[in-house]
Amino acid sequence: MKGIDDSHRFQKLAAREWVERNLPLILVMLTVFVLIVVIRSFRLPEPERHVTVGCVLVGGKTDGGWNESHYKGILDACDDNTDYPCVLVVRDNVPEEAEALFAAVDSLVDDGCNVVFLTSFGYGQYMDNVARKYPRVAFFGVSGKGEARNSTSYFARLYQVRYLTGIIAGYQSRTGVLGYVAAMPNPQSIRGINAYALGARLANPKARLIVRFTGSWDDESAERESVALLQAEGADVIAYHADKPNAIKEAEARGLFSVGYDAVRESYSPRFLTAALYDWNVLYKKVLDDYLKGGTNFSRSYWLGLMEHAVKLHPLSPAVGSKAAAAMEWEKGRMMADWDVFSGQIHDNEGGLRCGRGEQISDEELFLRMNWFVEGVEIYE
Repeated sequence: MKGIDDSHRFQKLAAREWVERNLPLILVMLTVFVLIVVIRSFRLPEPERHVTVGCVLVGGKTDGGWNESHYKGILDACDDNTDYPCVLVVRDNVPEEAEALFAAVDSLVDDGCNVVFLTSFGYGQYMDNVARKYPRVAFFGVSGKGEARNSTSYFARLYQVRYLTGIIAGYQSRTGVLGYVAAMPNPQSIRGINAYALGARLANPKARLIVRFTGSWDDESAERESVALLQAEGADVIAYHADKPNAIKEAEARGLFSVGYDAVRESYSPRFLTAALYDWNVLYKKVLDDYLKGGTNFSRSYWLGLMEHAVKLHPLSPAVGSKAAAAMEWEKGRMMADWDVFSGQIHDNEGGLRCGRGEQISDEELFLRMNWFVEGVEIYE
C-alpha cells in the first residue's frame, strides 16, 4: 500500500509542477478565449449574414435638415453594403428625454436591431444606461458620450469647414459685424461658433461675431426673429446652427449675406456665400462597415474630418472675391496637411489664454468640455 500511496503522491506533485510551469500559458489562453467571446458578441452571427440597423431621430426623417441628413446617410450606408444585407428601422420625432428615448430603443430592440444610432446631442446623457440595458446591442451616439463597453461616439469635424466659411464671411462683411443664430450652447455648437469666429478674424482682426441662442433646435419664429435682431446690431452676414435653414430664408428676405450649414437642398441668391457641410454617407459607411466586419473599437470614438472627406465646403457664390477664395484655399491646404484650427495662441472673449504657442486643444476638450468663447464673440442678451 505504501508503494501505491507514494505513486499517487508522485503523480499529484508532478501534476502540480506541470500546472505551475505552464500557468502563464494557461492564463494567456484563457484571456484569448474571453476576448474572442467578447468580440464575437459584437459581430454578426455568420449563419445569419444580415443585420437590422436602428436609428433614433429628434425630428422628422424628411424634415429637410439635420434629421433627414442622418436618415439618408444611414440608409445609403445600409444600401451600399453588399456583404451583409441591412434593414433600417427608424424612430423619429423622439424628444431628448429619458422616457421617450428608452421607449424608442425598446421598440427598436424588439424589432431585432443589432446596432442603434442615436443621432442627437441630447440623447448622450442617457446613452450609457440604454447601452447597459442591452449589452448585446451596439450603440453609437453623436454626443461624445459612451462609457459602456458596447457604446461609442461618432461625429464629423465640421468645425474645420466652419473655420473656412468664417474666412469667407469675414472678407465679405462690409460692417465687420457677423450674426450667428444657434440653438443650444453645448460643446458641439460652441466649437463651431469659435471656429467660425477664428476664421472671420483671420480675414478681419476687428470682426465681431454676435450670437443669439434660441433654446430650440427647431423654432422657425425664434430663428427668423434672431436674424432681425442681429441685423439691427449691424450684422450683414448670417450663419446658423439649427435643424432647418430658417435663418437663411430670413437673411435672403432681408437682403443679407448668409452662410449655410449641414446640407443645402434649396437654391438661393448669390448672397448665399457658401456652407459648412457634413458628408454623413462617408461617416456612416465607415462606422457601419467596421461594425459589420467586427472591427469596431468601442474604446475609441470616430471623429472624421476634411482628410477623410467627412466634411466639405459648398461651392462658393460668384459674389465671393478672389482674395477671400485664395485665403480660404490656403487655410484648407494647411488643414489637409494636419494643422488644426484650435492650435497656437488663442484667447477667450474675457482675455484669458486658452491655448499657447506650440500647443493644441485636445479632442476631449473640444468634444466634451468647450464651454467658452474665443475673442471677438459676443452673446446677444
